[in-house]
Amino acid sequence: MKFLIVILVALFGIISASTLYAQTETPPTPEILKRVLSLEGKWEGKATMQMGGKTYNFQYFMHYRKTADDNGLYMDEHATIPDVGRLIGGNIIGFDPYEQKLHWFSVDNFGTTHDHIGELIDKDHLRLVHESQREGKTYREEIDFVWKSPKQLHAKLIGTLNGQIEEILEGTLVRKSRK
Repeated sequence: MKFLIVILVALFGIISASTLYAQTETPPTPEILKRVLSLEGKWEGKATMQMGGKTYNFQYFMHYRKTADDNGLYMDEHATIPDVGRLIGGNIIGFDPYEQKLHWFSVDNFGTTHDHIGELIDKDHLRLVHESQREGKTYREEIDFVWKSPKQLHAKLIGTLNGQIEEILEGTLVRKSRK
């Protein structure tokens, strides 16, 4: 028994030392994470939502803050959509080095709770995709962010159910501050 404890203590020491050592090195930041981190700050703009045969116009607000020692972002979002109500959402965004993928997890007061997987289409175009089942039907959400400039961003969400468009949300946002 003492021998097993000695081995476990030695193994734990090696794991702890390697973990500590790994944290003293700064791995290169993937391009997709660099691009997403450039969102830090407050953004707002006019947006439209098409759903159920109706179009809604509203002002949309996003606030991105760096988290996890600058390895990710937390984003609050909100809007008041006429005839629909107030949208309040929280998002956490980070890069998984093992999968080599960006994850963008969303939770809002409309019942959204899901992960999006992201990829850079080009240096100014990020695409996020979520797929799941809703009452036995395939739900797919694609969100495209296109940087028009460091201060202007176009965002478009298309949600489909079994290939039929359920909702389109679109807007051009302007950076109001860097923090």
